[in-house]
Amino acid sequence: MSFLSNYTVLPRLNGEDNVLALDVSSQEPLFGTSFHSFRVINAYSTNTADHWVNSVQPEVLFPDRGFPLLVVGDLNIHNPLSDPLGSFSPKEISSSTLYFEKGAKAGFALLNAPGEYTRFPLAGNARPSEIDLAFANPLLLPFVKSWEATLPSTGSDHIRITITLAPPSLSLKAPQPRWADTDRATLTPVIKT
Repeated sequence: MSFLSNYTVLPRLNGEDNVLALDVSSQEPLFGTSFHSFRVINAYSTNTADHWVNSVQPEVLFPDRGFPLLVVGDLNIHNPLSDPLGSFSPKEISSSTLYFEKGAKAGFALLNAPGEYTRFPLAGNARPSEIDLAFANPLLLPFVKSWEATLPSTGSDHIRITITLAPPSLSLKAPQPRWADTDRATLTPVIKT
């Protein structure tokens, strides 16, 4: 069965430059929940004329919504949370912190593997960076199975990123005490005291 025969994908434009949202819907509930749809916000946030303000504001990327939401894009923000070994100017950290704080306040989690670069400049002396970021809100996060950046490049200076969504595994058992592995002789006097 093809994806499009089971799901409806509709673009949503909200009047913001460089932002496109896709609503993915189904007649059946998704991921074993009561939700029949989830949204993907894809943004390309460029630096504005003053270079330290991005064209897509944090409020647009991290709305407080009551449905599953995935935010992805070339956000052009540099932060130690996504690149722990990177060297950043105070202005880069200040600018990017606005995004990470807004995302955290709305409950979004960063999906990127920290320090795994997503952009490799084709020319010049710029260093690799992690500017293609992905975030999931709390309603979608349990269904994110993996985030993976894959080499080789696609011909762009950005590499391909695959995000896999799936319902939680039903085969996982609840944690249980391992009584057979307990050293009762040692523990019994301790428990009595």
